Amino acid sequence: MPRARLVPTVRRWLRRCLLLCPLLFAGGSALSLDPAGAKPASAAIADGPIAQQVNNIEARFGDDMPELLRRLTPVEAAARASGGDDLRVFLAAWGYVHAALDKVTVAEAAIAELLILGERERLPLALASAYALRATMLQFSGRIDAAYGWIDATLPLIETSDDAALRYWVFMTAGDLASFLGRLDLGRAHFEAADAAAAAQGNRRRRAQAFVALAPVKLAMGDVVGARLDAARAFGLAAAAEVPSLMLAASLIEAQAALHAGDAAAASKAAQRGQELAYIAQRHVKGEDPEVNPQAGGPRWLGSQLRVLQQLSGLYLSAGNFEQASRAAARGLQLAALQRDSEASALASINQGMAWHGLRRHAQGRKSAEQGLAWLRQRGKNVELLQELNRYGQLLERVGDPSGALRHLREALALESELVRKDKLGTVLDLQQQFSQAAQQREREQLAHQTALLRSGMERQRSERLLSLGLAGTLGLGVVLTAWLYLRVRRANTDLRSKNAELEFVSLHDRVTGLPNRRAIERDTEALQDSSFVGLGIGIKRFGLIMGSLGHVLGDALLCQVGERLEAVVLRRGGTLYRLDGLSFGVICRGNSEQVGLESFLLELTEAIAPSFCINQQQLTVTLSIGAAEYPKDGRTPADIARAIQFASHRAREQAGTRAVVFSEGLMSHQHERLLMETRLSQALERGEFELHYQAQCRLSDRRLSGFEALLRWRSVDGLIPPDRFIPLAEASGLIVPIGRWVLQQACAQARAWQEAGLGEPMVAVNISPRQFQHPEFMDMVRQTLQSSGVNPGQMELEITEGAVMDEADGSTAQLHALRALGLHLAIDDFGTGYSSLAYLRRFPINRLKIDRSFITDLMRRSEDAAIVQALIQLSHSLGLTVVAEGVEDLSQEACLRDWGCDLMQGYVYARPVPAAQASEMLRQAQTSLVVSG
Repeated sequence: MPRARLVPTVRRWLRRCLLLCPLLFAGGSALSLDPAGAKPASAAIADGPIAQQVNNIEARFGDDMPELLRRLTPVEAAARASGGDDLRVFLAAWGYVHAALDKVTVAEAAIAELLILGERERLPLALASAYALRATMLQFSGRIDAAYGWIDATLPLIETSDDAALRYWVFMTAGDLASFLGRLDLGRAHFEAADAAAAAQGNRRRRAQAFVALAPVKLAMGDVVGARLDAARAFGLAAAAEVPSLMLAASLIEAQAALHAGDAAAASKAAQRGQELAYIAQRHVKGEDPEVNPQAGGPRWLGSQLRVLQQLSGLYLSAGNFEQASRAAARGLQLAALQRDSEASALASINQGMAWHGLRRHAQGRKSAEQGLAWLRQRGKNVELLQELNRYGQLLERVGDPSGALRHLREALALESELVRKDKLGTVLDLQQQFSQAAQQREREQLAHQTALLRSGMERQRSERLLSLGLAGTLGLGVVLTAWLYLRVRRANTDLRSKNAELEFVSLHDRVTGLPNRRAIERDTEALQDSSFVGLGIGIKRFGLIMGSLGHVLGDALLCQVGERLEAVVLRRGGTLYRLDGLSFGVICRGNSEQVGLESFLLELTEAIAPSFCINQQQLTVTLSIGAAEYPKDGRTPADIARAIQFASHRAREQAGTRAVVFSEGLMSHQHERLLMETRLSQALERGEFELHYQAQCRLSDRRLSGFEALLRWRSVDGLIPPDRFIPLAEASGLIVPIGRWVLQQACAQARAWQEAGLGEPMVAVNISPRQFQHPEFMDMVRQTLQSSGVNPGQMELEITEGAVMDEADGSTAQLHALRALGLHLAIDDFGTGYSSLAYLRRFPINRLKIDRSFITDLMRRSEDAAIVQALIQLSHSLGLTVVAEGVEDLSQEACLRDWGCDLMQGYVYARPVPAAQASEMLRQAQTSLVVSG
C-alpha cells in the first residue's frame, strides 16, 4: 500500500483503539494550561528557554498539526544554534509532527540527527528521543512488535532522567504497545509511570490522559474498583484542565466500570454526563451530523461509545476474559450498525469471532472473524488487516488450532513484507546516508593510505636488514638477494605512488561533477600570482527551489549537465572550470581581459545556459549570476580577486535572468552607498522621517473624486529620497515589515480623521509588499490596526502585487479570504507585469484590478498595448471587478480609457501625490461642488 494511504489509515485505527490518548503532544483547545497548570499556554510561547517554548507550543497547538509545524518552524534556527537539550527537544517534536503529517523522510532525518547528537555530545536522552520516535513511526505503520522492541530499548536510557516530558512520552507509548500485545500487567505499570511523570510536571491534562488509558486496562484485568477510581480521577483532572474530549472519554469508561460493578445508578449518571458532553461537542463541530436531542444521544455520542467498547473488547481478549469480550463486541456491532460504520463493524465482528473461539464455539467464531477479515481484504485496509491477522493467529494458537494459526500468521508475514517493501525511504534520508557513506569512504581511504605508508616503511626496514645479512654471505647469494630485494622495494614504491596519486586526485576534485574543487582553484591561483589571469564566479539562481522540487539525486544530475555546458565553453577559451560549493562554479583563464576576450566569453556562457535542461522528463530553465574580475588589475592578491568576483556576482544576482557583471570600482562605491542607506533607513522610522502623500483617484465617467492611494515618502536630512531607491532596499533587508505597519496605521488614522471631520468616507488604498504579505504576523497586525484606529474597514483597500499572491497561491487564497472577512477591499496591483494568471482571478476574492502604468504609457503608440488593455477591462468586468488604470498622464489616454469602459483612473492628468492637508482640501472642494463617491 502506498504510504500516502497507509499512514492516514493507521491514524484512523489509532484514534479508534487508543481512545484519544496522544503519544507526545498535550495540545488541544485554546483553554489548555501550560505544564505548570497555572496560566494559559499562549502567554509563554515566545518567552523562556527554547525547550520550554517547544513544550508550550505543543501544549497549545498539539491537535492542529499544520499550525503546530508553522509555530515550530521559527524556533528551528535558535534550537540549532543552542544545541544540546534544546536541540534534542526540538528535533523530537519536529520529527513527530512531520511523521503525523506523512512527511516520513523529514521524520527519518530527525531520527538520524538525534542519533548523531546523542553520540557526538554524549546525550543519552537524545538517543532515547530517537528510539521513541522510531517506535512511534513503526506503530504508525502497524509493526507493533518491532515498535515495542525500540521502546523497550528506550526504557533503560530514561531511568535516571529528570526530563518528565520525555518520560511521559516513552511510558505512554510503552503502555499502549504492551497493552495491544496482551501484556496488561506491563502496560498497567507503564501507564502508572506515565502518570507519575505528568504529576512531576504538574500537567493535569497529561495526568487525565494517563488515567484514561489506565482505567480500561484495570477493568479488563478485573480491577473494577481501581478502574472506577481512575475514571473519576481522569474526569476531575480533565475538567480542571478544561479538555472536553478527555471529560467525555472518562465519563464513558466510568459508565462501563459502574455497569461491571452493578452500580446502575452511577452508570446512568456517568452516561448522562457523557451524552451532554457529546452533544456540546457535536454543536461545535462543523460539517458533521445535525444536532440531536441530548437525551437521545447522537453520532458523536455513539462513536465515542463504540471506541470504548472496541478497546475494552480487545483488552478483555488479551486478559482471556472471553465472556466479557463477547459482550463488548456484540454491543460494538449494534452501535456500528446504528452509525453505519462498516469498518467498525468489521473490527467488532473480528473481536466477536475471537471471543467465540475462546468460548469453544469455533464454528461461529471462525465465521464471524473471517467475515470481518474478508471486509478488510476487499477494502484494501492492509494495516488493520495486518494487526488483526496477528491477533487472530495468536488466539488460534492459544485455543488449540495450530493449523489455522499457522495459516493466518503466514498471511500476516507476507502482508508485512509487502508493506515494508513498498515503504521506501525519501530523498532527505537518502542524502544523509550518502553523505555518511561518503565520509566513511574518505576515512577508509585515509586509513588505507596510512596503512600503505606504514607497510612501505616496514618493508624498507626489513629490506635493509636482509641486504646487510646478504652482504655477509657468499657473493653469488648476495647478488641474488640484492636483485630480489630491489624488485620488492620497487614494487612497494610503485604501489605507494599509485595510492598517493589516487588520494591527491580525490582531494582536488568534486565527487559529483568530477570537476576540480575549491582546493584546486586555491592552488592554481597561488601558482599564477606572477601572471595575469581572469577569474569568474558563476552561481545558479534559485537552486534551493530546484533541489526542493527535484530531490538531491536529480539535482546532482542537473548540476552535472550545467557543468558540462559551462566546461565546453571554458575549454574553448583555454581556461579551467571548478566547482566551488553546492551551487557555484569558478573559472580561471590565463591572460588579461583583452587576451581572453572577456565580453564575448561572457556572452557565450549566457547563450550556452539559455536552452532548457531535460531532467527526468521535465524541462527546466536555469539562470546564472556571473561575476568577473582581472588579476592584478582588480586586486593585488588572489584573495582580493575573490572578493571582487563576489561583489560582481552579488550585483548580477540582484538582476533578473542570467546576468554577467564585470567588477569595477563603481561596484564598491555602490555597495558602500547601499550599506549607508540601509543604516539610515533603519533609523528613519524612529526619527519620524517618513510621511504619506495621497494621490487622488477619480471615476472616468464624470471625473468625480473616488478615493486616494497612500504613497510613502522619505524626507531625510539630505532631502526627499525617491521611493524607487529605498523601497527595494527595505524589501530586501526586511525593514519593509515595520515600515509597512507604520504606513497602514497612518493611512487608517487619516481615513478615520476624514470621517470625523465630515469629509465623507473616501476609499484609501495602501500598498502591501510581498514580504509583508507573507509575514506570519501579517493578519494579526491588520486586525490590531483596524481595531486601534476605529476606521470603517470598508473604507480601506489593500493593494497586493501579483507575485506576492502567486508564489504560494493556495495559502494566499486563504489569507485573502480572511482579509475580505474583515470587511477590507482588495486589489491586485501592477497586473500584467508578473504571472498574469487569468485563471487565478476567479479564485482570488478581489474587488479591483489595477492595470500597470507600463501598458498605459504606450497606449496611443502601440496597438498591442491597446489590445491588452481593452481585453483586461472586458475580462475584469465579466468577473465583476472594478478596473483602475495607473499612470494616466494626458487627455488622449483618458479619452481612450473612458471609451473602453474603464472605471477609475489615477495619474498626473488628474492629480499629483500631495500631503494629507492638501488631500483634505481636495475633499472639501469636492463636497462643495460634487458628492464624494466611495
